[in-house]
Amino acid sequence: MKKLVIFDFDGTLVDTITDVGICFNEALRQNGLPQHPLERFGSFAGGNLETVVSKMLPPGQVTEENITRVKTVYRGLYLNSDKSNTKPYPGIMPLLDELKESGFHLAVNSNKGQALLDDMVGKMFPPSFFDAVVGYQENRPSKPDPYGVKLICRTCGCTLADAVYVGDGKSDLDTAVNAGIPCVFVLWGQGSPADRADPRAAARAEDSGQLRELLLHGLS
Repeated sequence: MKKLVIFDFDGTLVDTITDVGICFNEALRQNGLPQHPLERFGSFAGGNLETVVSKMLPPGQVTEENITRVKTVYRGLYLNSDKSNTKPYPGIMPLLDELKESGFHLAVNSNKGQALLDDMVGKMFPPSFFDAVVGYQENRPSKPDPYGVKLICRTCGCTLADAVYVGDGKSDLDTAVNAGIPCVFVLWGQGSPADRADPRAAARAEDSGQLRELLLHGLS
């Protein structure tokens, strides 16, 4: 039986895409670049911030200068936004409560900046709810490198054999595979049709109820 559940944040635990899209569009506007309908931002998700920004720039304008300008403005806008549309997905809080009561270690692994991730986790969940929260820092590898998974295992006193990853995108699958642990792919997030059909997923969950059954009874 698994002892440690490592969750991706955006698109897995918390629905952030609307507020992310609003802030990215404003960053694009301020830099004289085309904006996108909010429903398109799910297709840009996955990877570190530089990768995400590169996906939304027009062909011929994917330059290091444009990526840096957009991500810098975006970071300031998003950090200071009220994130009024951002909230945990339905059923997530009861699921996490039950997992904790059942003795699981819970952790978050994200490419969101560490300070911002800590702030959002602190606002969305009770104090010290997760045993480890590992986000992006410039001095350490980002997902899909398995560094974060291994750091979480050490922090929680677990081995890789104890762990399962839960995520909604290709970056999550890649991270789990690179770490040598199973990944449960959730279908309510931002994953593309190809991601959702990726045979590397150990299992798929359509809602928090299915995820509960898989984590409590379906994975060994």
